[in-house]
Formats: sequence, C-alpha cells, structure tokens
Amino acid sequence: MVSQVQPRPQALRGSALLRDPVHNRGTAFTHAQRRALGLEGLLPQQVETLELQVLRAWEAYSQLSGDLERFAFVDGLRRSNLVLFHRFLSEHLEDVLPIVYTPTVGSVIQSFSRSYRTPVDGVFLSSCHRGRLSQVFAESLSGPVDLVLVTDSQGILGIGDQGVGGIHICQGKLAVYSLCAGLDPTRAIAVALDVGTNSDLLLADPLYPGMRHHRLEGDAYLEFVDEFVDAVEQVCPGACLHWEDFGTTNAQPLLDRYRQRLPSFNDDIQGTSGVTGAAVLAACHGLGQELAAQRIVIFGAGTAGCGIAAGLKRLLIAEGLSEAQALRQLWAVDRPGLLLQGMAGLTAEQAMLSRDPAEVAPWPRDARGCIDLLAVIEQIRPTVLIGTSTVAGAFSQTVVQAMARHCDRPLILPLSNPTQLAEATPADLLAWTGGRALVATGSPFAPAFGPWGRRTIGQCNNCFLFPGLGFAAVAVGLEQITDAMIDAGLRALAAQIPASRNPDASLMPPLSQAAAVGRAVAEAVALCGVEQRLARWASTAAEALACLEQEHWQPAYPMGLPQRLL
Repeated sequence: MVSQVQPRPQALRGSALLRDPVHNRGTAFTHAQRRALGLEGLLPQQVETLELQVLRAWEAYSQLSGDLERFAFVDGLRRSNLVLFHRFLSEHLEDVLPIVYTPTVGSVIQSFSRSYRTPVDGVFLSSCHRGRLSQVFAESLSGPVDLVLVTDSQGILGIGDQGVGGIHICQGKLAVYSLCAGLDPTRAIAVALDVGTNSDLLLADPLYPGMRHHRLEGDAYLEFVDEFVDAVEQVCPGACLHWEDFGTTNAQPLLDRYRQRLPSFNDDIQGTSGVTGAAVLAACHGLGQELAAQRIVIFGAGTAGCGIAAGLKRLLIAEGLSEAQALRQLWAVDRPGLLLQGMAGLTAEQAMLSRDPAEVAPWPRDARGCIDLLAVIEQIRPTVLIGTSTVAGAFSQTVVQAMARHCDRPLILPLSNPTQLAEATPADLLAWTGGRALVATGSPFAPAFGPWGRRTIGQCNNCFLFPGLGFAAVAVGLEQITDAMIDAGLRALAAQIPASRNPDASLMPPLSQAAAVGRAVAEAVALCGVEQRLARWASTAAEALACLEQEHWQPAYPMGLPQRLL
C-alpha cells in the first residue's frame, strides 16, 4: 500500500451510509447491522444475498432497450454500491463491458454536458487551480490511492477533444482494472485535467461544465502537468500513473518526461501496442512463421499507430534484427500518404518511421502527389495490415484483394473505434479473401459466417493487458514500468490467444477469460519487475506472487463491518 492520504472522518449511519458506495450493502445488511447503524426503517424487511441482488439487477437491466439507458443503469449501480456493481459486471462481462467501456462509452462522453451528474469517484483538476493542485487533489480524495488514471481528454477514442467528458473513459477503465486484475476500486481514482477545450461545439454549449477557454499549450501546458505530477508524488507517493487519451502531440512527450520519475505508462501507446503485438505474435505462431519475415503496414500514424510500430520494432529486434533492419519491415501511412523523410510537421515518432524518398521515387502517386495506401500495398506486398486511422472503410475491397493476391493468409487488424470508424468489417474482410484473412478488430463484432464456416472475431481490447500491468505495478510496488515489463505482459497474453494454436481460431481470448488473462499478465510483469530489481515489495518470485495474491480484490461483502461503522 503506497498512498499516504488518510480518509476523511465520516459519520456513516442511516441514509448517509446508504449513499456511500464503498460501504453500502443495501438489502444485504443483516438485521443486527440495521439496528446498529440506524437502517431499520430505511430498508425492506428481507435480508438478501449478493447473488440475489445481482439477479434483480440483471432482471432490470434486461428490460432496457438502448445502450445509453443501459449505461445509466449500470452507472447508477457504481454510484450506489461498488461491490454490487463489480459483481454484476463480473457475472455478465461479455454483455455489460461494451456498455461501461468501448464502444458505448464514446457516445456517453459525447452526451456528457447533458447527462452530467456529480461523480462519486472522479476528480477534476482545472487550470484555475494552478499553484495549489496538491491541496485541491488531496482534499478531493476520501482515502489512500495506489493508482491514478488521468486524461486531458484531447484524444478520446476516435472522437477527439471531448473536454472534461473524458472522465467517463477513466471511470470505465477503473472498472476494468477491478474486473480483470483485482485492483481494489477504493484505492484508485479517475482524474480529468481540465486545461480547456478546442472544441467549438463545447465552447458554445451553455451546458458544458468545463473550463471555457482554448486548451493550454506550450510551456503553460507543461507547467500545469508538471504541477499535477508533483501533486501525485506528494499526495500518494509511489502510486502508479496511467495516462489515457492524451493528444498525439502530447502523449509520447509526456510519457518520456515522467516514466523514469514514477511508475507510469500510456495505455494508448503501450497498451494498444502490447495487445496488437500479442495478436501479431500469436498469428505468426499459429501459422508457423517468424515475426521477422513479416512486412507490416500501419495505416494511421498517430499516437496508437506510432506506439504499435515502436512495440513491433522492439519485438523484431528481440528476434535478432538490428534497429535498421526492423524499421525496414515497417511502413507507416497517414493523411499525407506514405510517411517520407523531409515531410513537414512529422513528430519524432513519425520521423522514425519515414522512408527515404529515393527509395520510392518510381512509385505511383495520387492527385495530391502522395503515395496512398493502395500503392503501398501493391508495391511492398505486405503480410500484415494494421488500421489505427479512424477512417471508416479505408480497407476497401480493392485494397484488401490487392494484399490477398500476394499473401496466402493476410493478417488484417482494423483497430479504430468506435465501431462505426473501423477501417473494415470482419465479414467483408473474410468475404474478400475467401476466408483466408486472420482478423481482429478494435471494437466488438459478431461472428462472421461464410463458405469457410464460422469465425469468432477477436477484439484487440486493451483490457487484456493494462489491468494486469497496472495491478502488478501496485501489488509489488514497481519503481518504473519498463519496456521489458510490457513485453513480458504481451508475451503472456500471446500465449493465451487461441489463434496461436489454430490460425482459424480467434485472435484474442474471449472476454469471459479476461480475469485469467489479467492474472497471467500480472504475474509476468511482476516477475520481470523482480528480475530488473525494480519491485519495492518483492525481491524473489515467490514474494512477487504472494504480493499479487494479497492485493487481489474480490467483489464480495466482507465478513462483518469496518470498526468505524460500529
């Protein structure tokens, strides 16, 4: 346990106790507890089990027809009873996770200004708090914190700048931490850094509750984030810092700026990269091929695409390639077409992936003078095509069939989300390749059917990696989160993917196995932390595994009640 914040004294009796999601048990309070806590007249007579409460919640949930309505119902559980909320999700994970997480959470965030209610587990740190962020942060917490999940909401999913509405993506991911890895939800916090918004729609909306100015930039932005990181170190020293949905221009620089200073990682860069790398490794293993033999095209060279490229480069080097050789296996295409050296406005990460113009001088160009995706496909004949562009339909029939003409089993990963922004649908990809494509997506899709039979479509969902990674950081007290730890986690994930044994099987585990996968990832990360001597609470493998077991939280009512309630 790393945080130094002490809980604020609370008089939790009667209706105040029923409004506290951490301690509320509703109808599961025993008669003796009701008498002791002033609850007798506030609850129906029957004492019910958690199982019965979950059944009632499922009956109510099943009557709802719209996804936003379902989100509101489940969010109501989270606000009233954390144990019931997490138990409900754990028993209905495949049905409910897409509601509290991607893809539905994107629509929820877009309606934030009209559906806002005071959150019970979120903190808003605004630009007007500069100079006293530590004080404001400390006063916003009700207890110790081991993990801080923070966003500035500039790059939310595929929908861009959403202002303070991004708090919902953080809250959804905290639920995933608890469900898939066992992180104690009372010791984690969602934080929205309100540095303004560049969305004209939000700035003009009288109902938007965030700061009404354009985003801080340059030194002013960095000074604010520096002060926030100072606050995290002061208020909850040793806590893991999870960066979420920061914009392309800030995400990698912030990760580089702080990753040596405190245990932190960016899920859009490292989580997405890790899950994608695991899918590619599993596909290669299932096909009996080497990663070093693949020619990989990444369409969409933003935060996620560049992160995927960096992760794949690292895996290629691990297979014996030099850095230069690894980069020759990777091709990045963005809005200006194939990235070329000397292009204006390239980030450092994009520049790393850019090609020598002389190398591609004879290639055909479009009306803009750019080398488009189809030209790249036809020239290099890739074996792997990854989409992180948020350009719906970018993987057209022409593009896919051009790839399939030169590759017997093309690996195609349209990872953009929400669903409507996917580069292609799995059904189309399989139809256009005669069932030969290996497909995984960023959003959930139903199984695809055709002459090739039934194919389960794996979702490259970060929930298979980041929960185990962050939980291990908390459980063994990692001082840093290194690339080696992330690679250990993704290799553990790859071993759990069915396609690693059968190329026609799913390229990701089913969500029903997310908790088992989370445990495997956490073990791999924790053991790597011990090996690198970066685990404060464990110096041996046995101690690391014991830490994971000790810190694992289960959605169940504990025996008795905390002493301060009695």
